[in-house]
Amino acid sequence: MTDFLKLTDFFLIYMLIALWIGDFFSMRRVGKSSAYVSELLKKNAKGLQIALEEPANLTTDLQKLVTKKVRAIHRWYWLANKTLAMIGILALQQWLVMTAKQNWGLVVIEVTMLVICGAILAADFRVNIIRVQLEKALKPYEDRLWFEYKLRS
Repeated sequence: MTDFLKLTDFFLIYMLIALWIGDFFSMRRVGKSSAYVSELLKKNAKGLQIALEEPANLTTDLQKLVTKKVRAIHRWYWLANKTLAMIGILALQQWLVMTAKQNWGLVVIEVTMLVICGAILAADFRVNIIRVQLEKALKPYEDRLWFEYKLRS
């Protein structure tokens, strides 16, 4: 049983580290294409929604893409915003590994905690990738979007 715990703990910890590294580098890419569009996409893309209240001069394909990507940001943002909870879960998990008597119930709880942390990191990674994609797609319209945002906010 302890071998199983060590193996799953090892695997999940390194998977979390890999997700964290990917998330770190995806965060570094946000804002490289367009600082103005990046500002509109902060948090849950509320600035972009304000800028697009009235139909902008976007192609229908681009409007569909933007709508789809903003929905995806809204879908994943609530989970991606739980970083402090993830740190608390990881601290509790490590405390349980160090102090608690190991049995199968505890193994299941610890693995579940690591999977939850992985889901939070994966959601954050996904939101950052969507932001980068939207930045690239909206780069030609950044001046117009920024003007509309500043006018309405």
